Amino acid sequence: MKKRTIIILSVIVAVAFFGHASIFAKEIKVLSQFPMSGPVGSLPEFGWGYIDGMNWVNGEGGGVNGKKITWYLEDFRYDPTVEVANFNKYAAEHSRDELILATGYITGGLKPLIEKVNVEEKIPWLDGSYSTEIFGEEGGPSKYPYYYSLGATYGNQIKVLMRWIKDNHKAKGKARVGFVYSPTAWGKDGTPEGIAYAKKLGFEVVAEIEYPYTATDATNECMQLRKAKAQYVVYHGYSGATSHTAIFFKTAKKVLKDVQLMGTHYTTGRFPILVAQEAYDGYVGVATRPFLDAVPRSATPMDNPMVKLAHDFAKKNRLEEYEKGLQAGGIKDMFLYLEGLTYALFIQKTLIEADNNYELSREGIKKALDNMTWDFKGMFGGKTFSYKSHTIPMMRIFKANVKMAKIQTAEGEKMVPTGAVVPISDWINTDEIKW
Repeated sequence: MKKRTIIILSVIVAVAFFGHASIFAKEIKVLSQFPMSGPVGSLPEFGWGYIDGMNWVNGEGGGVNGKKITWYLEDFRYDPTVEVANFNKYAAEHSRDELILATGYITGGLKPLIEKVNVEEKIPWLDGSYSTEIFGEEGGPSKYPYYYSLGATYGNQIKVLMRWIKDNHKAKGKARVGFVYSPTAWGKDGTPEGIAYAKKLGFEVVAEIEYPYTATDATNECMQLRKAKAQYVVYHGYSGATSHTAIFFKTAKKVLKDVQLMGTHYTTGRFPILVAQEAYDGYVGVATRPFLDAVPRSATPMDNPMVKLAHDFAKKNRLEEYEKGLQAGGIKDMFLYLEGLTYALFIQKTLIEADNNYELSREGIKKALDNMTWDFKGMFGGKTFSYKSHTIPMMRIFKANVKMAKIQTAEGEKMVPTGAVVPISDWINTDEIKW
């Protein structure tokens, strides 16, 4: 009996002295979801970057002031119903005191979760959506207080492109702009704001064309643009990796002479170089991340700290996949790997800020996010951003430089695309723009 009393007293003393570090400490739980399969194809790179990042966070990265994160990763297969179901499952199974942060990736998942996340659960949610409807002037913190985007809205992306036209239009008369967008919520998001801003700047909006994902030919669309005498064409709401993107760019190159093709984040990168090839040369677009994967990969500039960090992580943790590149089982585009890594690093930063200044709770994390100012490890050329708008309001304008090169393969000589998208502006903070 005396021995049992001593043990109980020892436990009480340990709790008193070690507090939150005791055996009774609650877990820090985070749920993240990425589209790693489904209609977009096989994109395991999202998960690889996230897994490598979270393993580093809990190990060499020091966790959250020494406390480890219990993290969960789900593939929602680019299906918003799966994303919603996954979150509902975890919310039901885990305590609100422990599951204190969640992340997603598409607008389609955000909309059906508005009430669940912002009213019922009140859990901070980081997302890859750049929805103008949710994160723009009509939405934002006052309407969706627990939603946070990891990029600038599509509306602001298109408006920055319009400002580039204003600064670079040399022909006589007003700039004539055409808009080509997908018949999806994504394609229609930001397009009305871009059109309105083009008109505000005095441009003529000469075409508004829906171009389907199922397209096998873009001749009609390009002929409409030629008949309208468009000088600039904004292509929005499409992945740069798809066949319909390749078809549009290759057709436009033949049909539209001296027309500047332009686009938003997801058509500004490596995949369009590979699928559209030389038809992508000269394209001007905006992106919310630095370009980090030239063709060939060895030609990628490493002057941006986050680009170098992503490549170093991949080579350290997944050398075989990194070296395979476009081969089966390889890292096809380092942007995808960086996205997963980006989330891991942002999660750690957020939790540390909450632990240091508030508390490790849903409300503590919200306060940390609302008051965060950061340079994201030098991602934006040393510039910092404030999260007050619930977006990372940073973007840069890039131009594609693509050439076809002859290489020797086992089947003989072959022409392949080479090149990169190179920055033609500094990093732009849209919170600082007077539109």
